[in-house]
Amino acid sequence: MDLTIYNTVKDQMRTGDLLQWRSESIIGVLIRWRTDSEFNHSSLILKFSEYEGAEQRRYTTEALEHGTVLNLLSRRLEAFKGEVWWFPLKDELNEKRQSIGEVALSLIGIPYDYKSIVAQIFGRVSADVRSLFCSEYCFVSYGFTGEAPAPADMLKLGIFKEGVKL
Repeated sequence: MDLTIYNTVKDQMRTGDLLQWRSESIIGVLIRWRTDSEFNHSSLILKFSEYEGAEQRRYTTEALEHGTVLNLLSRRLEAFKGEVWWFPLKDELNEKRQSIGEVALSLIGIPYDYKSIVAQIFGRVSADVRSLFCSEYCFVSYGFTGEAPAPADMLKLGIFKEGVKL
């Protein structure tokens, strides 16, 4: 993936911002077909200001097949085959960024929620932190409870600014 746009906007990326992913994998295509969406995966941005050097690193935290993990965002983007959009949190939520990051980090290592992904084929499931799929992980990190959204539903939460395709 070309990082030109990412490199021009990365300084604006902050903890709690949403990334929406579109892969061309079989699973990605099936998720998009089932949810009638252009996105099949969601993740969060984390920034560790206290530990940053001149490189100004950004990380993404997400629920993948091995559970919830933390990855260097630039490396994740370089290796990704598909498209990614960045959706900044609205300004009125800036004071919640630290708590969003704290919750997201507290959930690192939680197993992937295969059972709920299958159940989502037939209907919606309630968010449950014992195991998490991608958008469920983001939803819980934002402090929401109740019906877990599919990646297609994340933007309907109404907490994001307009997106930028990276």
